[in-house]
Amino acid sequence: MKRSFPYFLLLTVTILVCATCAPVYNKQKANVEKQVRPPAVVQKDDQTLIFVALSGGGTRAAAMSWKALEEFKKIPYAYTDKAGHEIMSTLADEIDYISGISGGSFAAAAFCLYKDKMDVFRKQFINRNIERGLFTGLFWPPWQGLRVLYPGSHYDRIHVASELYDSEVFDKKTFADLPPHPVLWIHATHLALGNRFTFTQDYFDLLDSDLSHYPVAYACAASSAFPILLSPMTLVNYGGTEALSNDVMYEMAKLNARDDIEKDFYCRMREFYNDKTNRYMHLADGGLVDNQGLQAIIDQFDTNGIINRKLNDRDNPLKRLIIINVNAGVVSDEKSCKKKSAPGIGSVVEYTMTTSLDILSAKRWMAIKQLADEVYKAAIDLRSSTPSLANLEKPYIIEINFRKVKDDKMRAECNKLPTSFHLTKEQIELIDAVVPKLVDEDPDMIRLKGVLKH
Repeated sequence: MKRSFPYFLLLTVTILVCATCAPVYNKQKANVEKQVRPPAVVQKDDQTLIFVALSGGGTRAAAMSWKALEEFKKIPYAYTDKAGHEIMSTLADEIDYISGISGGSFAAAAFCLYKDKMDVFRKQFINRNIERGLFTGLFWPPWQGLRVLYPGSHYDRIHVASELYDSEVFDKKTFADLPPHPVLWIHATHLALGNRFTFTQDYFDLLDSDLSHYPVAYACAASSAFPILLSPMTLVNYGGTEALSNDVMYEMAKLNARDDIEKDFYCRMREFYNDKTNRYMHLADGGLVDNQGLQAIIDQFDTNGIINRKLNDRDNPLKRLIIINVNAGVVSDEKSCKKKSAPGIGSVVEYTMTTSLDILSAKRWMAIKQLADEVYKAAIDLRSSTPSLANLEKPYIIEINFRKVKDDKMRAECNKLPTSFHLTKEQIELIDAVVPKLVDEDPDMIRLKGVLKH
């Protein structure tokens, strides 16, 4: 007698596997064993502020960022601490805030975790074919596909990527494992609000959630969740409803929301998190709103921002402001306008999600330059009457960008580098060859090195 295949057994196994392999979500504050709030930033040289922004661009961005950080490790940085001791350090080790988007987020997070073992990240990420690992992860182990396809599991492509990064790139590190210096800013895009979401405890407070237990790899996965290729990352909103009418800041912003877009965004954000029906929030690639992570630095020039507060600190006046932008953007060789037929979906995605955003990012970089110039001009005008501005040097605004490669052939080769999670050995060698030159040739880097020698 021919036996029929026990489909009920297969179904049972499928349900059990999917039920026990739910995605990792952020934890509620009340439900964690121990809450570890990240300590305040510990500046090594308390008269200097150094910000580094690492752009998106897949492994191209990660490799460019990592090589730049390796070069910063070679630049001596000496200063005198509060006790009067001469401290010998490096430019890399003095970075106070490091901002990462998409591919750059991997380098930013890895630098915080592995800055004393720089070869680790090269081996675990840059020199690996991550794309192959992501593809294989969809089908192996054998039940993996069932987890993705089973509708009740809520397990998706983003979780395959997150688990790969967690186990094979970041060694299951959480935000509690990060050192207090430098401060890490990983940015994603809040799809419902259309603005930046940064993986800091301040943002997690809005969710009534604890950041310290959240895996660093999952934040990087969210920051690089490019639409279509990867599904969004989901966080749980545990926050309860509160009376916003009792919040003076909210009420003041509401009065001016019609005429001030920033205040309107603020009100929409507070209302979103305060609405109990918004049980979940979904995050996608941070490059959708800021592909270079520069807005977070621009915000620090505001009244309550880190830069502005430091400029008004009479006890430890700011002497040196350094902002470094590692921009892995490339100029694509788009030929669709040479044809009568309309561009395909790939070109449309590139136009709407990459090219136009690169233009906006360039404008943000120009805004940072302008803000830095305004700060220095104010310092010159007020130096005699404002002690906190008396010793401020002209800010160092440094850009590492493929566009600045002087050799025409090498610049053309750089612009061919793909936005993917795999580079060939030759492509990595190209990046390793051009980045040191870009670092050495930047005018403000030359000026900074000249000051550091004295």
